[in-house]
Amino acid sequence: MLESNKRPLFFFLLCLSYLTAILLAYQPVKFILSDPRIDLYYTHIPIIPLISGVLLLRERKKYFSDQTPSPLPGIAITIVSISLYILAMRSLSKTEYSVGLALFSAILFFAGMLITLYGFKSFKMAFFSIAFLLLAIPVPESLMDKVVTEIASSSVHITDLLFNLIGIPYVRQGIEIYLPGYILVVGPECAGWRSSIALLTISFLAGHIFLKKFGHKILLVALAIPMIIIKNGTRIVVLYLIAYFVDERFMEPGFIHRSVGYGMFIIVLILMGLILWSLEKKELRESENIKNRSPD
Repeated sequence: MLESNKRPLFFFLLCLSYLTAILLAYQPVKFILSDPRIDLYYTHIPIIPLISGVLLLRERKKYFSDQTPSPLPGIAITIVSISLYILAMRSLSKTEYSVGLALFSAILFFAGMLITLYGFKSFKMAFFSIAFLLLAIPVPESLMDKVVTEIASSSVHITDLLFNLIGIPYVRQGIEIYLPGYILVVGPECAGWRSSIALLTISFLAGHIFLKKFGHKILLVALAIPMIIIKNGTRIVVLYLIAYFVDERFMEPGFIHRSVGYGMFIIVLILMGLILWSLEKKELRESENIKNRSPD
C-alpha cells in the first residue's frame, strides 16, 4: 500500500512514463505518417494516445489510489519492451511490421511502468485505457489493403440493393457501376476508412463508458460494422442522385463531395446513439428487476 506522502511522486512518475512512451512512439509514427496514403489509412494514430490519456486522468482516483507496487515483474516487462523497441527501430524501414512492433513496445513500456509503480490491481482496472492504445498500431499494408477492399466490395452490394429499390437502371461489372450519365468505380477510397475507424473508436469508447455488460459492449461494436458498410453504400447512391438531379459538382473531389459523407456519418452516429441508449436502458431495467427480486 502506498504511503500518502509518496502518492504525488508516484503519479508524477507515471505521467512521465506516459510521456516517455509517446516519445518512443514519435519516430515510428512520423515514419508511418510519411506514407503517401496517410489520408486513407493512418490519420487516426495521433489521436488515440490523447483519448487514452484522458481516460486515465478521468479515472485516476479509482485506478491509482492505495495500490501496491510490483517492481520486479514491472521492471522485467519494461526491459522486454525496450529490447523490442531497439529491435524494431533497427529494421524500421525494412519490414512493414517494424512500426507496429515499435508502437507495441512503447505501449508495453508504459504498462510495465504502471505495474512497477502501482501493481497488477491498478493495471487490471486501467486495462481498457491501456488496451485502447493498441488502436494506434498500424495494420500491415498488405492486410489493410485486403480489409479496405473487402469493405468497398461489401458496399457495392448495398448500392445494388438501393438502386434496385428506387428503380434506377444500371449495369455492374465488378467494382464498376454503369448508370445514366455516370460510370462509378467503387475503389478503396470509397470504403470511408477514416469514418469507419472513427465509428469503431467511438463504439469502443461509448461501450466502455456507458455500458456495464461485456456482451452489450461487444454487441455495440459488432453492430458498427454493418452500419459502416450500409453507410458507404448509401453514400454512393446519394452522391449519384444529387450529382445527376441537382449538381454534378458533387462527383468532383473536394468539400462538396465530402459533405455527403459527413452527413451520412452524423446519421449513423445518431443511429448508434439510439442503439446505445436502448442497451443502457435494458441494463437499467435488468438491474432494477434484480434489485426488486432481492430480499430486503
